[in-house]
Amino acid sequence: MFLKNVNSNLLSKISIRTRLTVFYSIAAFILLTVITVFLYWETINILYKADYQFLSDEVESIQYAMQNKQANLAALKKEAIASPTQAIDSIYRYYVRIFDDHSQILIETPETSHILPPDTNISLTHKHVSKKTFRWYSYNNNNYLLVQAPIKYSKGKYGAVQIVLDISYQHTVMSDRKYLMVALLVSALSSLFLGFFITHRGMKSLYLLTGTVKKITATSLHQRVDPKSLPKELNPLGIAFNQMLDRIESSFVRLKQFSSDLAHELRIPINNLIGETEIVLSRNHTINEYQQVLMSNLEEYQRVSQLIENMLFLSRAEHPQLEIQKTLLNVYDEIAVVSEYYQAMADEKNISITYEGKAHLHGNSIMFRRMISNLLSNSLKYTHENGWIKILISFHHSLVKITLSDNGIGIPPEHLPKVFDRFYRVDSARSQLSGGTGLGLPIVKSIVDLHQGHITISSTPDHGTTVTLNFPK
Repeated sequence: MFLKNVNSNLLSKISIRTRLTVFYSIAAFILLTVITVFLYWETINILYKADYQFLSDEVESIQYAMQNKQANLAALKKEAIASPTQAIDSIYRYYVRIFDDHSQILIETPETSHILPPDTNISLTHKHVSKKTFRWYSYNNNNYLLVQAPIKYSKGKYGAVQIVLDISYQHTVMSDRKYLMVALLVSALSSLFLGFFITHRGMKSLYLLTGTVKKITATSLHQRVDPKSLPKELNPLGIAFNQMLDRIESSFVRLKQFSSDLAHELRIPINNLIGETEIVLSRNHTINEYQQVLMSNLEEYQRVSQLIENMLFLSRAEHPQLEIQKTLLNVYDEIAVVSEYYQAMADEKNISITYEGKAHLHGNSIMFRRMISNLLSNSLKYTHENGWIKILISFHHSLVKITLSDNGIGIPPEHLPKVFDRFYRVDSARSQLSGGTGLGLPIVKSIVDLHQGHITISSTPDHGTTVTLNFPK
């Protein structure tokens, strides 16, 4: 575990460019090493095969000349003496020795005895005529390849031929591997340099992306990265980054608007409190006047308290780890309780509230009632006298559907997409007179979201508004 943590810490401190360079260099070095070793051994095999083939050809030539020596003695001498003597200065230096059936030397290349002492134990029977035998031979720090083969030089008589090939030159060349090591070292250094260069060029797009990101500040959130200028691998990153900027810019705009709206909402009651208090302090008043001022101040305090409570609720509702306690609710009964509470307000304007349908869903009773309360309160505020409010409860496709409709003043179409924004009001002056703060529908939206539901709103000016709520059972 300790080594694993150490390796993780070391890797985290190494740049991607360095990692790619090292990995590329290691891969290139391994590949070059494998290729070099393969070519080295293949070259050795080719040379040795050529040596074996050369000796085999010489044996066959001597066998042919031996069988026809009476008619072609000159050819035999050429194969056994002249040709090897001429090859003394070449890399193929070889020596020939021919025995008769009594193991006596018939002919040999000069100086053969200095390299290969005569072998008196050669088997010359016809049982050994079928194959050539090869073996390595060393003498005086030189390396040789020896071939021995029986030959038939007359009827019923078998001799032997020995050919020894000096392969010291090949051994010297193949054993001198320093050039291979130098080539591998140069290749490793070249791959390291090329790996760094290629990685640097490959990371150039990432550096450009980093430079663009550094230029984006709170005052320049409108800037975007051009995904088309990035390579294919970084294209999704550029798109995702632009989408993130869209969300941040949108949140930043909403935050600025929220701060402005909140300051405006708090400024009004605070100014009212300051103004009334200054008037009271300007001269003496009766107890009745003081009581009226205190009652007015209490209303402003309650308004500020309600505003703070709503803001705290919205803040908690947006917390990603918020879990609400749910129980099985009878939707009809919950709506009936809230409707009875607002019945007195409805009677003052002669507005009828009706609700019908039955369904059950798992939800939080307090939040559910607050949601219905906000919707009913809005409908009552903006519905004319002698109007109506209808609530329909239904259940289909595993969803509980609640539809609240009224025949109030309605909402213009251009305002519908913004009605769930905080502090947004269709008519600020009218909302101030009605006591609205623009937080009722945002709270409804938050409660619906906490219950994994969905809310939609449709409206026609001067004809009414319909709010549709869908909840999973």
